[in-house]
Amino acid sequence: MRRTFLACSLLFLINFLIRGAESRVPATALAFSPDGKRLLVGAHGQVRVYSVDSGGLETSVACEFPKISAFAFSSDASAVFVSGGTPGVSGGVTVLEWPNAKVVGQLTNHTDQATAVAFNSAATLLASAGADGLVQVFHWPEKARAYRLDGHSGPVLAAAFSPDDELLVTASADRSIKVWAAPSGKLRHSFSHHTDIVHCLAFRRQKTNADEPAPVFCASGSQDKTVRVWQPGIGRMVRIIRGHEGPIFTVEYSPDGARLYSAGQEGIVRVIDAESDQILLAWPAHGDWIYSLAVSPGGRVLATGDWKGIVKLWDVREADAKLKKVIQ
Repeated sequence: MRRTFLACSLLFLINFLIRGAESRVPATALAFSPDGKRLLVGAHGQVRVYSVDSGGLETSVACEFPKISAFAFSSDASAVFVSGGTPGVSGGVTVLEWPNAKVVGQLTNHTDQATAVAFNSAATLLASAGADGLVQVFHWPEKARAYRLDGHSGPVLAAAFSPDDELLVTASADRSIKVWAAPSGKLRHSFSHHTDIVHCLAFRRQKTNADEPAPVFCASGSQDKTVRVWQPGIGRMVRIIRGHEGPIFTVEYSPDGARLYSAGQEGIVRVIDAESDQILLAWPAHGDWIYSLAVSPGGRVLATGDWKGIVKLWDVREADAKLKKVIQ
């Protein structure tokens, strides 16, 4: 039986509006630092770093990109990669030294805004996706190009490496999801199940089993108002999660892989059971479109960012405890 509850307590609201020269700038990029103590927010031409404990601004770093699309930390937490650019003109990735938040490098490699950045867990490959329809993959730290993917017919909006570093998955406005062999860039599978733009991707972290490899699952969110779950390595769609009433712009798994969070045009955050298609929790988090989600490394805090540039932090462990109490 599907259970949906409006049950989450607001920890605090980071009380600011990101404003551009003439209008508010959507909070399209959020990321927690690997230690969970800081939250990175993409603003107009800068990256802002906030304390998770107090909500206070700690520092801001000027960035050449008017629009920032995504963040990715290196596996050793020594650097954070910032994706962005100028729509219709150029885009790429800026590299910040962490925790100093100092610009130490740039990769400008797109003829349109860079929309996504992904770093593999082995710290050897960096992928940059763009609205120009290309995915550029670089050897790291050499910064030498490994290969270029041009199999999509529209802007590429998301890219993610599988936890085992075997796969690179990309999603596009052309309604497709493509699965590539990460070491070589060879196309392995192409999914066309979504009926509209695919906005986002997230891999599920699986517990390893010494006796047999854990299956790899990836979730996608689309303009078609569905979340779909895949086994990209074997080319299989596992399930469809319906019940959203608007386009889905962002999905994220909890660190333990038990929950999948989704949000989008409705301003509602939904918590989905990762083992089924059940929507367990739902609450109206914002009065506007939610563009970004981020889950803290410990899984306690969920960050949400909307079209107005408002960012909120939520105590999702308390909500999960309420859910368990009702189910039991």
